[in-house]
This record gives sequence, structure tokens and C-alpha cells, in this order.
Amino acid sequence: MKKIGLIVGLLLTMGHWVAAQSTPTADEILANYITAIGGKEALMKVTDLTTNMSSDMNGNAIIVTRKQKTPAMFSMVINANGMEVMKQTGNGTNVAMGGMQGSRTLDGPAAQQMTMMNTLFPELHYAENGVKTTLVGPEKVDGKDTYKLSHTTADGAATWTDNFDVTTGLKVQSVTTGRGPQGEMKNSMVYSDYKDTGGIKFPMTIVQQSPRGPMTMSVDNVKINKGLKDSDFTVK
Repeated sequence: MKKIGLIVGLLLTMGHWVAAQSTPTADEILANYITAIGGKEALMKVTDLTTNMSSDMNGNAIIVTRKQKTPAMFSMVINANGMEVMKQTGNGTNVAMGGMQGSRTLDGPAAQQMTMMNTLFPELHYAENGVKTTLVGPEKVDGKDTYKLSHTTADGAATWTDNFDVTTGLKVQSVTTGRGPQGEMKNSMVYSDYKDTGGIKFPMTIVQQSPRGPMTMSVDNVKINKGLKDSDFTVK
């Protein structure tokens, strides 16, 4: 009986060891994602990126143009039926936000988080920017098994989460929480239908869920290294 007890105990211990070994660390999950979309070497060669997207919301034709440039500049313009309804521009330090209800400039933690998430392939720079990443655990996203990671900026002022497909390593969801005039607001982006452009995989379908409701965006094209200028990202 003692031998049987010892064998059972050994098997249980081995089971725990195997489970621990099969779950990757947060750093390994990020590394797997970078490899899955093309690899660090290919990503580091990208100096600017332009992504053109389209959608339809309540019969309104939506066009979204997103531009990114190293080291940490970005812009996003949203047009509805040919009229500009929102624009965001980040110069690496401050972020200007404009729309039909006026404009404002963000700095400090709010600008830091937005800049961090809009940097070209931000996962490449988490360590150098002092972002702390931890593994929350497994989570289902649209029926897919994923690993959920939580990220916190160096000063602890901003946090967000990402989910990565257990099988493919690809990012399938990002969730941010911010504060607006009406209190705390949660915004999620679900990514799917990855396709190769210039040796790098990009999601061709992005579903955004916000307090304003869901919006499905189709990526029409991705342009790499087209020579964007710093002047395209001036914050006024």
C-alpha cells in the first residue's frame, strides 16, 4: 500500500511539473507573438507604416487612416461620409485629439499609454520602456484558447491587457480602460484574419467594442516604408 501511495504521489508531482513546464512565461508569449508575425529582424526594418481601413456604421461609410513612424509617432484620422469626424496625432510625448466636439491635448500618463500602444510593434519595446508584463492566465476569446497578459507602464499609471492564441501565438484581443467625461470607459479590439504583407502578418479584420457600440473594420491595405515625414505628426 505504501508503494502504491508513493507511486500515486510521484505521478501527481510529475503532473504538476508537466503542467508548469507547458505554460509559457509572459516573456515567452511575447516572443512567440513576435516570431508569429514575422520575427524581430523583419519588424525592426519597418520605419513607417500606413494602414487604411473601412467600415459601415448605421449606413455611414467610415474610412480610417492610421500612420505610424519610428520611434513613437502616430496619427489616426476617421472620416464618415467624406467628413473628418476624429483625428489623433502623437509626436512621441504629447497627443492631440480633435473631433466634432472640440479638441484637446493629452500629456502625462494618458498620453504615455496611448503612445505606447500606438508605437510600431510595441511589444518589441516593452522592456526598454519599463513596461511590466505579467501572465494573468488562460482565457477564452471567441471560442479560442488564449493566454491573457496584463501590461503596466513604468510609473504604474496605466494598464492594459492582450490575449494571444495558444496555438498560433497571434494576438486576438486588446483591452484598454480609460477615463472620460462620463467616467471609466472600456475599449476592446478583436483581431482576426491575419494575412502576410511584405513578410509580416497583419490582422485584416478588427472588431472594436466601445461604449459607442461595436464597429467591424476591414483592412483594405497596408503600406510599409513609404517615407512618412515627421511633419505628418505635428501636435498643435
